[in-house]
Amino acid sequence: MIKTLLNLPHVDEALKHCIHDVRLTFADLAITVHSNEAMLLAGLATYYRSYVKVGSIATSSLNLFVIEQSAVGDELDWLEVPREEGKQGRKEGFLDVEGGRWIKKFKTGMAFLQRPDNTVAVGPCAGNLAQIINFINNQFLNHHLRQGFTLGHASGFSVNGEVTAIAAGSGGGKSTLMLRCLEKSERDFLTNDRILLKKTKQGTQTIGLAKLPRVNPGTLLHSDRLRHILPEARQQALRELPQSELWSLEEKYDVQIEDDYGPNRVQLAGNLTRLIMLDWSLNSSEPTQIELVDLSKQGDVIEGLRKRPGPFYQDTKGLFADLNAIDSVAHYCDELANVKVYRLTGKIDFDRAYDLIETLDSL
Repeated sequence: MIKTLLNLPHVDEALKHCIHDVRLTFADLAITVHSNEAMLLAGLATYYRSYVKVGSIATSSLNLFVIEQSAVGDELDWLEVPREEGKQGRKEGFLDVEGGRWIKKFKTGMAFLQRPDNTVAVGPCAGNLAQIINFINNQFLNHHLRQGFTLGHASGFSVNGEVTAIAAGSGGGKSTLMLRCLEKSERDFLTNDRILLKKTKQGTQTIGLAKLPRVNPGTLLHSDRLRHILPEARQQALRELPQSELWSLEEKYDVQIEDDYGPNRVQLAGNLTRLIMLDWSLNSSEPTQIELVDLSKQGDVIEGLRKRPGPFYQDTKGLFADLNAIDSVAHYCDELANVKVYRLTGKIDFDRAYDLIETLDSL
């Protein structure tokens, strides 16, 4: 059991108790997760079953340790991680140590040691599996950011390797619209909330994040396919809420794509050909419409795509970036030089948006 976070030899000694392991391979990166709790690893294997493909060959690998125990480190003087604009409250703290950084989640008590290898998650892990998944996925993001990819805030789907990304600020409807688009069977799920992109001579290489859609109840309530995820009593209560209150409700549910949309509907990479920026509103009376954007004249349209790497990002030299740093609009516009960018405006209407996306080939 880890009793103090700042004594790294003590922390490393505790890793010896992680006698169970599972190997997860995401494209060219393999992550071996070690734990003192076998059931945690079973939960991770179940969650990632759509991503771990038989025969995948990794060219890079790292080890990650998950230690189930009581919360530790509450007494430390944590430096606060700045939150993005519009978000309130104290969510995360950090403390830099030799070769790495501890990140503390104040709400759950979980603590994470970010370093080049032998990363550590410690605390009540079994009750916070979503945070373990995020920690694993941060290693995946780091791996690609170190290779020159740019991080975006977007959902996306793929058709024969050609990707359409949907971007907006938090709560803008990008996940709901992406899931609506998956009603067309030719479309595969790529990503729910994060996307990596890199301009190449052949196009714009795009990688999704191995994370299932995690959506609010309004998305489920209005989907015939997904409504079953909500208990009947919860459905009834939600139907009585005003639309504006239902839209802003924060209550997350996971959507297991291959359970609800069919097998082999999950992809991890492709070529980004379209980006749709959501600029619509619940309060608008204007009809929902879509238009092609010239980024040389309207670069600010892609503001909602920009995303900070966050406190877990550690570069190839082991250094952590300024927590307020974010790539410029000009940088994102340059990375999108090979991509058609559209702006969806007017009132929020997912059925109408679905029909408009069908017309994009003719625009």
